Amino acid sequence: MQADLKFEIINITAMPRIEVEKMLNIFLLRKKRGYNQFELSFLMGQRDFYVRDAEDPTHTLIYSVPFNNIFREIFDCDIDQIVPDINNSEFTIQLSVAKNESDPVVYKAERFYKDGRVEIVGTLSAEPKDLLLESPSIIIEQSVRDWVLNQISSEYFSDPKNALQILKDCEKEFDSPVRPLFLANALKACNGTKGTPKLTSKKGENGMFVYFKNN
Repeated sequence: MQADLKFEIINITAMPRIEVEKMLNIFLLRKKRGYNQFELSFLMGQRDFYVRDAEDPTHTLIYSVPFNNIFREIFDCDIDQIVPDINNSEFTIQLSVAKNESDPVVYKAERFYKDGRVEIVGTLSAEPKDLLLESPSIIIEQSVRDWVLNQISSEYFSDPKNALQILKDCEKEFDSPVRPLFLANALKACNGTKGTPKLTSKKGENGMFVYFKNN
C-alpha cells in the first residue's frame, strides 16, 4: 500500500538534524528488536505514546540525554549506535510525508550521500499499541502472566521495580526474549479486580514508572 503513497518533501523545524538522526537510530534499533512504539515507551518507563510522539518529525519531543544509558540497556548496544556523529557530513537526511483522509500520516526518511547514493532509512507512522512486530520471542503471553503472578506471590514486588528490570528478570527466567507487550498486559491485569492481586505503579525518582506491591 505504501508504494501507492505520494510523498512530499518537508522541512523539519521542530528538531535539529542531530535529534532527527538520533530518533532514526532508535527507530532502527527497536525495529530490529521487534518492539513497537508502545513497547519501547513501556521499557523507557514513560507514558504510552511517548515514542509515537518522539517519532513524529513535526513534534517537539526529543530523546533527552538521560535516555542514552536506558537505550544502551534496552538494546544492549554501544553509545555510537544511538548518538550520531555530528561531524559526519557524508550524507544528509531528507524527510517526506504522505497524507490522506482515511489513513494515518506516514513519514519517509532517506539518506542522501555525497557520492549520489540514496538509502531509505524507513517509514514512520503511528502504531497500534497491540501491534506484534516480527520478534525472536517464542514465549507465549500466558506464560508471562503466570510468571508475574508467581512473582507477586513472592517478595519480588516488595521493592519498586521498573519495566526494564522486570523484563530482564523475566527473560532470565525463560532464558529467552520476551515480548514487552505481554509483560505490560500482565502487569496491567494485576489491578485488584475480579480476584486478581494488585500492583501499584507510580513515577520513581528517576522519572520512570515503577511497579510494587503494597504490603
